[in-house]
Amino acid sequence: MPYTKPQLSIWERAVLVAAILRVFANGFYASLTGAFRGSSGSARYKNHVKLAMLRTFLAHTSVRQQQALSPSLDEIYPAFAKEKGFKPEHITLADGTKAYWIGNPSAEKTIIWFHGGGYNLPPEPGHLNFAYNLVSSAGPSVSVLMLAYTLAPHETYPYQLRQAVECLRYVLTDLKRKPENISLGGDSAGANLAIGVLSHMMHPHKEVTPLQLDGGAKLASAILLAAWCSFRTDWPSSRDNAKKDLVSPNAGNQWSESFLGGKEKDGYNEPLSASAGWWDGLKDVVEEIFMAGGGDEILVDPIRELARQYKAVHPKVTLVIAEGEWHDRPVVTLLGQGGEQDAAIKSFVKSRLL
Repeated sequence: MPYTKPQLSIWERAVLVAAILRVFANGFYASLTGAFRGSSGSARYKNHVKLAMLRTFLAHTSVRQQQALSPSLDEIYPAFAKEKGFKPEHITLADGTKAYWIGNPSAEKTIIWFHGGGYNLPPEPGHLNFAYNLVSSAGPSVSVLMLAYTLAPHETYPYQLRQAVECLRYVLTDLKRKPENISLGGDSAGANLAIGVLSHMMHPHKEVTPLQLDGGAKLASAILLAAWCSFRTDWPSSRDNAKKDLVSPNAGNQWSESFLGGKEKDGYNEPLSASAGWWDGLKDVVEEIFMAGGGDEILVDPIRELARQYKAVHPKVTLVIAEGEWHDRPVVTLLGQGGEQDAAIKSFVKSRLL
């Protein structure tokens, strides 16, 4: 459901101004010291400076401040459709939640995409551009349906899981799409949500209506980009990539607390919290799993660990780690989209789904 964008108090605005000044100060400092960054910073000088600025902004602003500056998917989608010259179309779920089409809604293959943003931020135009380029690369038989799930803290776990499950149910029942023609995908928190849907299909969540496929049917694939699969910040990559990534452990802690809303971590909301045997039925609900991450992101260690667990129970798991790439590179506009992860996802879609 749509949410009301926060109206900042005078104090919150003053703190936001101070945070923005800090962003530019840290950017200036990074530009002066970047030549001496060695292996602790991003490989390219320009990216090193931009990453420092983004990291500072996300670490020193509140969720309310971040949301106040960020237009919703409901706002940016019509403008994007106009820019690209296609008719804006959407579906509406029973609770009023919308999901937006990129590509032909009647295309044979559908990728349901859950956007990232720590469950607290709406998608940026880069998410739409990524999906548009993915569809353009794959051809007319593939479309993307992007869910505008309700952001935390306006609703907290498991509300977003319920919305994601109902989106999949709508595509299966109302649109009458075959499971083998449907893929689940997501980036960062969106990948977390896609994994949550798979978990729900194997182990129905007590607060979400069950969804099970008939007759041994499976979804075509799960496409997991920069999956937020652990809320822990004590992984070696959290330390080693602290000056290379665009997100920081502090930002992740703020977002996970807002998303959980005081609830306990479990296998649905934090994949690496799942109990032994949790993933044993994975091969029965999805035909293939594709995972990608950046070698310079703080989440790369948990991504590798989740891939290891998946490979132990599923015969078709692909993991691509792009050295020198940061968190969610294919969708972050400011740092330039594309890269190895982006190319790998396009290749996977064309080779496996068509």
